[in-house]
Amino acid sequence: MPILEKGTRRAFTLVEMMVAVSIFAIVMLVGVGALLALVQANARAEAINSVMNNLNAALDSMSRTIRVGTTYHCETSPVPPLPATLAVPQDCAGGGGKLLALEGANGDPNNPNDQIVYRLNGTQLERSLAAGANGTFVAITAPEVSIDKFEFYVVGAPRGDNLQPRVLMHIQGSAKVPGGTTIFTVQASVVQRLLDI
Repeated sequence: MPILEKGTRRAFTLVEMMVAVSIFAIVMLVGVGALLALVQANARAEAINSVMNNLNAALDSMSRTIRVGTTYHCETSPVPPLPATLAVPQDCAGGGGKLLALEGANGDPNNPNDQIVYRLNGTQLERSLAAGANGTFVAITAPEVSIDKFEFYVVGAPRGDNLQPRVLMHIQGSAKVPGGTTIFTVQASVVQRLLDI
């Protein structure tokens, strides 16, 4: 057995160094893999948040407009009828409607051409400020949001029925985000602010 002199230290052997470097490399690979998975999950969460914020903004805008509006008119077809027809209050007959028209808060009740109209066209929610005239519809949801089903349920629209007008909106759809598709279902209920009992 060799004798070590006082004050000398024994160095790492090559095998010890290789084991230490291998353990460090394995730990780093696991750590980097976890970090990359976390970054990808965060990007997906941010994309979902952005899409849902867009949908919430559109739904909130619709809800505020409907709440302060009057003369709700529900149609089962997404094609708007004549403006004079839209100006007549009407509940949804036989289930959910595909189009909702109303007189805006600053609208003129004597002018049927200023009705606000909401509808689903393809996979986009649209709004018209001119009674649904050709070329007046504008998309209010982002292209990333695909609306598959959009229905209005209107109750109490006709005057003198002893019911306060209210609208239930039911939306189903999906949104493409990194790593897949997110499916959502949203419902919102709005009651007309102006008393009509």
